Amino acid sequence: MKKLFTLALALSVAFVGYSQVQKVSRKDDVKKVATMQKATGMESFENVQSQPNMTRSDGELDYTYYDWQSNQGPRSWTIVWPDGKVNFAFTCATSSTFTDRGTAIGTYDAVNDEWIPSDGRVENEKTGFGSIARYGENGIVIAAHTATNTGIYIAEDKDNIVPNSLPAAIYTDNGSYTHPAVMTSGANRDIIHLFCGNFDDSTIPPLYWRSTNGQTWDKAEVILPFIEECGSDWGTNDYYWMETTEDNCLALVINSAWSDGIVLYSYDDGETWYKKEFYHHPGVHTTIGEEDWVMYPRWTSAQWSANGLSLAFEFNGTRGEPGAGSYFPSIGGVGFWAEDMPYAGEGYAPNGYDPSNPMPPMTGKPFIMDSAYMFNDIYAAWPRWSDQTWNNPAYFGYVAPLDENGNWQSWEDATEFNIEDFSLHGSYNSGCAGMPVLCVVPGSNGYDMVTVWSSMDEHNTDDLGNYYYKLFASYSANAGNTWSTPVHLTNDFMYDYSECVYPQAAVIGTTLVVAAQMDGTTGTFVQNDDPDGSDNYYQGLTFELTDLFPGVNVGTVENKNVHMTLYPNPAVDHLNVTLSQNSNITVYNIMGQVIRTVEGHIGANQIDLSGMNAGVYFVSAGSDTQKFIVK
Repeated sequence: MKKLFTLALALSVAFVGYSQVQKVSRKDDVKKVATMQKATGMESFENVQSQPNMTRSDGELDYTYYDWQSNQGPRSWTIVWPDGKVNFAFTCATSSTFTDRGTAIGTYDAVNDEWIPSDGRVENEKTGFGSIARYGENGIVIAAHTATNTGIYIAEDKDNIVPNSLPAAIYTDNGSYTHPAVMTSGANRDIIHLFCGNFDDSTIPPLYWRSTNGQTWDKAEVILPFIEECGSDWGTNDYYWMETTEDNCLALVINSAWSDGIVLYSYDDGETWYKKEFYHHPGVHTTIGEEDWVMYPRWTSAQWSANGLSLAFEFNGTRGEPGAGSYFPSIGGVGFWAEDMPYAGEGYAPNGYDPSNPMPPMTGKPFIMDSAYMFNDIYAAWPRWSDQTWNNPAYFGYVAPLDENGNWQSWEDATEFNIEDFSLHGSYNSGCAGMPVLCVVPGSNGYDMVTVWSSMDEHNTDDLGNYYYKLFASYSANAGNTWSTPVHLTNDFMYDYSECVYPQAAVIGTTLVVAAQMDGTTGTFVQNDDPDGSDNYYQGLTFELTDLFPGVNVGTVENKNVHMTLYPNPAVDHLNVTLSQNSNITVYNIMGQVIRTVEGHIGANQIDLSGMNAGVYFVSAGSDTQKFIVK
């Protein structure tokens, strides 16, 4: 039972001004002003700072007591269909004892602007941590684990799924392999690919299964190529499939606290595998001291873009020996990486870079990031935190809080932001900012992208001092080379006293479609640090990108072909900028403040740097932004 009326009543009593959740038609939209954030020096649009109008809340997807979805990344939860429908999957339970736990699949219909709730699990038995993929012409395949097995459940028609009805078509027959990720390939999208971690022994790598008929496995418990060499310890949430539209293409993302970050991809339905590496872990097959820590891209979301393989990620840390470490809930930020992004320049990595990195940073060359080179920030973490003495310098810290005007504070000014009890923001297995979802905008040739993530700040609190996660978004028009000022999606909207976590997102036309878990109190009911599970539910939201990011040519490919070269770098008294076409040239400092703006032209241009202090700056022309250093 959904208990929508009970939920709305409870929230209205507990929180003054909290609106009852209901579907609102487009003609009844009530637009509200979003609280804006200041960027850290990587804006690509001059007009983003203007106040946007927000679109509305759309509808509840499902009521759930189960509010603990994942550890590491967006495991194969979202399907975007050619008919304009989007499926969002999540684990749900309407019983506080989780006896009816299973996979819920909510739907957004963009053609009719309608949210369709799931009304409970789709499987006919208790399962957990399900994932989904398209199957056949119009079906969905679900992979989820039971107490003793991992099962494959097939719905032939995505538009007619009866709750609590789907039996398992096939099991793995091994209860140790759980937390499955599923994907399909083939001309009819009916070849099923399954990847599972081992719940009982984290030293065993995840294994691969394949079924070509949906009834039996033709490959079972296979260790894929490159797996063992890239990792020394494995969890059960360290992998997911990228949704691909090519019939025979597969792309499996793998990363953990103790492995290299890689994408395994295949163009022949899983017969032959190739590897792309995005993160080089310094501790693979080695022991790191108890008091040492390493940074790694903890929660990743990958897409193919104009810059090739691209990732939005939470940068976080771990320490100690493999298997003994954990994430740091007190830190966290959201960054971006693409496989052909150029090296940002000497002095960018606080620790230098790992000389054993198979592709170390080189001027003008692509790179594989390592622990010292992860700060292509979308949403920054400032260096103000370290309760302990680490052998490595603690150069990261809290996400910068908002001031009374809704702007980021510099870390020097953020003297009052101090979360002493991290149970107040729940066991979400995330730092202060994390859970990013990266979306490529249709019609942009892979240039335009949106990232949505969860984050908290000093002003996301109630009278009890609990810290709430909110939803943020940022936009890039140049395949992630620069990012716009972040927009605070859920503050001052209708969720002032609600957690907004585990977001999923997709872009349909120019509409950003988001599904997220909402929780009226901080903490997780599953983890016993939230005493009330009656206010947990999944909510659907839509936003018009043209409202959120005014001045941006959303989804177009215009003005994407400005190319710029800089020299010398580092520079002293002048910087030479060569442009491929006429464009204004703007110089920013690291806080995003405009230092110089000149009218540029095709060919060589010279920028006067006199009066500028030594440090890191950015120069932007058209959609191209690059970093340079003033000595």
